[in-house]
Amino acid sequence: MVLPKVVYENLPYIYLLISGGLLVLGDEWALIFSAGIFYIAACIVLVSRSAHRRLDKHKSKSLKYIFPELIYEYLPYTYFAIGIFVMMSTVNPFYQFAAFALLILALRNLLCRKNNRAKAPSLF
Repeated sequence: MVLPKVVYENLPYIYLLISGGLLVLGDEWALIFSAGIFYIAACIVLVSRSAHRRLDKHKSKSLKYIFPELIYEYLPYTYFAIGIFVMMSTVNPFYQFAAFALLILALRNLLCRKNNRAKAPSLF
């Protein structure tokens, strides 16, 4: 089955929108579970596409990370999920600010990662 390029490229974002829509619909366990499944599917697709499309593959073999690479790849998505969950489940302004800070951190990490991986290898 071959999908059109427009659908294929936007599929993980469609999964994220479905996940958010399910969270907005209600707080039954089935909706939350389904939203989690869609979110996990979107994260897996985004990470695997990023791994296959990166231009700096030679650097990833020589670097030593604090976290194992699998955990490192999914960390911003985990920050984002925790931030959304805390924002939706509490009314305490301190916790909502902390959740907002997690969301900003996740977005920053994802944008920096995308920028760094899109650069071609250099001699220096």
